[in-house]
Amino acid sequence: MTQVSISLKNNSEKEQIAKNLLEKILKKYQLDKWILCHDIIIEWNATGKAFPTIRLSAWQDNEERMLAQFLHEQFHWIEKGKEEQMKNAIMELKKTFPDVPIDKPEGGGSEESTYNHLIVCRLELLALKEILGDEVAKRIVSGNKNYTWIRRMAVEKASDIDLVINKYFPASI
Repeated sequence: MTQVSISLKNNSEKEQIAKNLLEKILKKYQLDKWILCHDIIIEWNATGKAFPTIRLSAWQDNEERMLAQFLHEQFHWIEKGKEEQMKNAIMELKKTFPDVPIDKPEGGGSEESTYNHLIVCRLELLALKEILGDEVAKRIVSGNKNYTWIRRMAVEKASDIDLVINKYFPASI
C-alpha cells in the first residue's frame, strides 16, 4: 500500500471521522495506481482542492463519496508537468463539445475548468468502475451535485472523452 500522509486542518471531531474513513478506504481498496499526491489535508466544510496538496472536505461521511472525492482530486495531478498535453486535449474536446456550460453546478466555473473536468470526472468514473463496478460507479458520479453536466457527459459521451484520454493521458486509465 502506498503511503499517504493525512493531516487535519482544525483537528475537529468531524475531521477525525473523515480521516478514519479515508484510512479505512486506503486499507480496503488497492488504490496505488491512482495515488499521485501523497499529502492529504482534511478540512471541515471545505471545497476539494488538488494543489499544492490535496484538500478533502470532512463532510464526506460516506465511503463511496469519500472514495470518489479522493480519486477526483488525485486525477487533477495528471496535469502536473503535462500542461501541453492538457492544452491539446482541451482543443480536441472543444471539437466534440463546442458549447459547454461554464457556471456551476453544471460546469466547472470557467471554460478551461469545464473541459479539464471532462477528463478528470471521466477518469474518476473509470476508477470507480474498476473498484466498485459499473452500476455503482455510475450511481455515485451521476448523484454528485457538482459538475452535473460534466458528469452526465462522462457517462453519456464516454467514448468521445476516452479517445482524448487514451491519446494524451494513457497511463491514467
